Amino acid sequence: MLKNYYIVHKSECNVIINKIPIWFKEVKFDGDQNNGTVFFHTYNDYNEDWGPNAKIEMSWEKKDRTSFYHPREVQTSIDIYNAINVVVTDKEMGWIQSHEFTIWQGRRNKMIRKKYYVENCIHGIFYCDISERIFSMHATIIKEHYEGFKPHVIECYNSIACH
Repeated sequence: MLKNYYIVHKSECNVIINKIPIWFKEVKFDGDQNNGTVFFHTYNDYNEDWGPNAKIEMSWEKKDRTSFYHPREVQTSIDIYNAINVVVTDKEMGWIQSHEFTIWQGRRNKMIRKKYYVENCIHGIFYCDISERIFSMHATIIKEHYEGFKPHVIECYNSIACH
């Protein structure tokens, strides 16, 4: 049996990621149970300009249920990334445990030191009624490795236990 995942348990913020791909390492954690962010980067660098092949950022924020409207939050996240030229190519809705979950995928051309790179991204967003937190996950992957990382990143997003 091939094991491609490991478990990350952040007890200080009550978040568990049951299936983080083994190619990622945690590089930074900030925050507490109400607001926070955790960053993961791959071990391998694409080149000296681009850096890691893929990066995952997961953040959460305390938000009152009465001020949360899922479609508005999804559209806001799309608008924010459209402002930096990310073109949304696919959007799907589903469920994580009992939470409505939307995942969208996009891409952009990114210039670093006079070189253009095609960056693909996978963004997911859901709201937990029990902990009253909105979770936002964003992965950026260099185009050459996108198809290899995509199923594992989506599996990672679907394995989050938020309460």
